[in-house]
Amino acid sequence: MNELLQPIKAALKQIPPFKKVVVGLSGGMDSVVLTHALKHLGYEVIVAHLNHGLRGKASEADEAFVVALAKKWELPYLVKKAVIPIQGNQENQARIIRYAYLEEVRQAYHADFIAVGHHFDDQIETVLMHEKRGAGLRGRRGMQLISGKIIRPMLDIPQREVEAYSTDQRLDFCTDESNFNVNFERSHFRHKVIPKLRERPGFEQEIRHKMAEVNKKLQNLQQEKNEWLEENFKDDRFDRHAFNRLEQDLKVEILIHLLGSQDLYSKTLGRLINFIQAGKTGKELSVKTRCFRIEYDKIRCVSQALAELEPALIHSEVNWGDYHITVKQIKNLKVRTWKEVDRFRPAGMKGTKKLQNFFVDEKIPRHERKRIPILVNEKDEIVCVGNLRFSDSFIKLKESVQVSKKPLN
Repeated sequence: MNELLQPIKAALKQIPPFKKVVVGLSGGMDSVVLTHALKHLGYEVIVAHLNHGLRGKASEADEAFVVALAKKWELPYLVKKAVIPIQGNQENQARIIRYAYLEEVRQAYHADFIAVGHHFDDQIETVLMHEKRGAGLRGRRGMQLISGKIIRPMLDIPQREVEAYSTDQRLDFCTDESNFNVNFERSHFRHKVIPKLRERPGFEQEIRHKMAEVNKKLQNLQQEKNEWLEENFKDDRFDRHAFNRLEQDLKVEILIHLLGSQDLYSKTLGRLINFIQAGKTGKELSVKTRCFRIEYDKIRCVSQALAELEPALIHSEVNWGDYHITVKQIKNLKVRTWKEVDRFRPAGMKGTKKLQNFFVDEKIPRHERKRIPILVNEKDEIVCVGNLRFSDSFIKLKESVQVSKKPLN
């Protein structure tokens, strides 16, 4: 038993001391071993199981097994059935829903952490998959021992040692047959790619060495990032030319600092870096809760709440956010953002309508409504709502007023 418990205890020493922990218990060998080990080490364990319902009777059997095991080991437990959307990447959606549920349980029980059963073989799969996708440094360093409230006490332990512990303790567990379906990317790496790589002497040590190098570089980048921001980020702005001269990995770390790493993907970061590199003055790009606006040689980075566009008088033409507006032979037209009290009579309708209701009917997301130009006259009467609809009272101005969305760079 000590052959597994010692490295787990060593890992736990690197985590702030705690007593109460929620374990995500799927019923598989890894999570069963983790639950048993933490209980044996004296932690107060709460079992949480999310039934994804993706494998029919097998999913129900897993849930029943987890409940029976929790009762046998006299552990408090919670189980829940989830509804996973059919569209998109089901595996990723299931992961997001599962971790959200585990966090709910953690808060409900006032636990310190959520423990999951990833081991070193899972780590190898993750690193190789990220390398294949061309992930940046953060992807190539793999999973971390502690990520927010998630801890992985077995992350440095090879699967063979987890199996040996399970055999020695005569632990029962469930087997998920989908783990053997090589049509799934992770299963393909597990059963097809990695066994061949293991034939090479020193393969595991090579992976550990690569991860150590990546972690060292990331640590150095943190210092460089902090120094660069201290010198260059002033009044919510930074110099775009200075940013463009940086190496790609440092650019990524700076943007992650500004945006937060949660649900931030390399494709999004790449798009933002290209925008900063080649975008034209006046252009904006919103990412998560931040708005990046190009102001000549500067990039302004503010929260979306502070990124509202200023009202502007239209003489003949004006660039306003993502729109280009031109007017002919009309004076005193102004462009502004919408107000909750706004009403107008959409062309073709008899009565007036609240602008908010018009946006709902047109399926305009709430976060985009402030970006749509509202053209008004000197009495603040709505002439048109962007390029969506003219007011019936001003339909005759349609030939003299043009509102068009500017093409993306």
